[in-house]
Amino acid sequence: MVARGRGAGGGVCSGFRCGWKRRGLAAVHDCWPKGPDVGPGGDMRHRLAIRTVLVGALAAAVVIHAAPSRAQPADPPPAPEPEPEPEPEPEPEPEPEPEPEPKIELKDEPAPQVRAHKSTPSGSTRKSNPVAVPGGVIPKSMNPDQPAGGPPSLMPAPGCMPGTGYGGAPCQPVEQSGFRFGSYGRIVASSDGRGGRGREADIVAYGSRIDEGSYSELELTRFDYWDGGVKTRIVSTLAIGEPFFHESGQFDATLALRNLFVEESGIFHEDLAIWAGSRMYRGDDIYLLNFWPLDNLNTLGGGVRFNFWEDRAYVAWHLGMNRIDSPFQAQDVPRVAPQNQPGVQIVPLLNRPRVISSFKLASTFPVIGEKGGLKGVLYGEVHRLPSGEREEEPGVVEDLPGDSGYVIGAQFGIYKGERDTFVNLFARHATDLAAYGEFGTPLPQNDLRTAEGASETLLGMSANVEYGPVAVLAGAYFRSFRSASPEKFDFDNVDEGIFVVRPQVYFTDHFGLGVEGSVQSQQRAVLDVNTLDPLEPSAFKFGVMPFLSPSGRGSFKRPHIRLIWAMTQRNDAARSLYPNDDVFSRRKTEQFFGIGAEWWFNSTSYGF
Repeated sequence: MVARGRGAGGGVCSGFRCGWKRRGLAAVHDCWPKGPDVGPGGDMRHRLAIRTVLVGALAAAVVIHAAPSRAQPADPPPAPEPEPEPEPEPEPEPEPEPEPEPKIELKDEPAPQVRAHKSTPSGSTRKSNPVAVPGGVIPKSMNPDQPAGGPPSLMPAPGCMPGTGYGGAPCQPVEQSGFRFGSYGRIVASSDGRGGRGREADIVAYGSRIDEGSYSELELTRFDYWDGGVKTRIVSTLAIGEPFFHESGQFDATLALRNLFVEESGIFHEDLAIWAGSRMYRGDDIYLLNFWPLDNLNTLGGGVRFNFWEDRAYVAWHLGMNRIDSPFQAQDVPRVAPQNQPGVQIVPLLNRPRVISSFKLASTFPVIGEKGGLKGVLYGEVHRLPSGEREEEPGVVEDLPGDSGYVIGAQFGIYKGERDTFVNLFARHATDLAAYGEFGTPLPQNDLRTAEGASETLLGMSANVEYGPVAVLAGAYFRSFRSASPEKFDFDNVDEGIFVVRPQVYFTDHFGLGVEGSVQSQQRAVLDVNTLDPLEPSAFKFGVMPFLSPSGRGSFKRPHIRLIWAMTQRNDAARSLYPNDDVFSRRKTEQFFGIGAEWWFNSTSYGF
């Protein structure tokens, strides 16, 4: 016996009546023989047999439907005539359908705070900070990587600011609070080829760095991003100089705290930054000479900077102080303890730090191609040293007058905007106290025991050109210094200069060879005591440096691992600058063999 019907909704079957009955909380499909005396309360044996037949037929239909077949489906059976139902039967529960996504209306209300969980690579979850959804609306898919039809994500795309990066929209990088570690360093193991250690063989104030020694800086920076666009940067830079442990055998080191400052921006204006603390305050350098020709200050103080013209220009001002540990600026003397107390106490008799203020106006002009342009800088400094007293001997005190000086300078540059190709020209003039530099002692002095009359004029050049596998670095400066002494023929009065060039060729993306040559000379305002000729020292240096560059091609790509060979040829006047027992006074030629490394990363706190 085969039952036919209208499906689960109930209806008339051939010889049977089928329908839904409620059993407890569930609706159960059932059939019973057709007839006036047979119904839901009829013979249970008939009902059991009917159920058995129906279940078997249903199972057979499922199997036939699941089996692959090319047969056409049979014609639907003719619909039987409806018969009056003995009692209302419940309608079957409809199959669940995907619920449409709720439509959320835009309202002018504050953005709600949505807490969400972000999956970690290990599969666990960690609680994230509240995310403000722009406009109070949760987009359909806030994560473009979310599969279609999946639940909407409450987090933006990875690395995007809240409200950006949804559905392929532009992504604004997330500014996250946290720490960043940076470093600059160079380490060199060297030999002079005669059993001794390699030495730097320059005769000018800022010579070639191919044979320089080891030095390192460790920088730890903390960034915090607050409400309203306020940002905080805290920088601490620890410098480590020679000698290192393997050179002295001592658990000791030469340490200096180069940076320790806090910088705040965005408090009064989004383009205004304010800082306070100890800071290296620098601009552009001449890399091959390890030299900052225009601005290079180290002070304890504070300053401000304001960006304008769409961040292509800025103006900066700073006021700070420093003091060297010398009888010129500091002197501690013993004195009898007061109130007839036993012993002595140390009294800071002389304590006069130098106060330095600087001003800088810099701008770039994008007028060369899409990325290149011009750069201009105007710069100035004012130095001031207060008066004080110094004890020459017990009971004899010398009055030290106050002193001052200033610096004016400028920089002009051309840059391509690609592969670090640029040329920078520098000009700087300093007078009186400022001519001796920030840490210099103005000696000799004039008749008034001040630095008035001293001067320093400096011209500098730095350049880098890269094309294909070839790069050329160059640097040069000329310096003319005159002391405050009224004596015309003074050893400290000097004109000096150097020119250095380093071509480099890359044989692969990670291996290259550099060749460096430099010429340096001086002219002192005295006669050579040996020849009675004008003292004109000079030196020529040549070097070869194969290197590995894992970060690729480029003059300023780091880190580098390299071999170094350099040869320095000095004239007799240059050798006369060294004491008699120094081997440099006897050798005309000096060699430097070394293996070393240089690196820098995340070390951007020098400039302002």
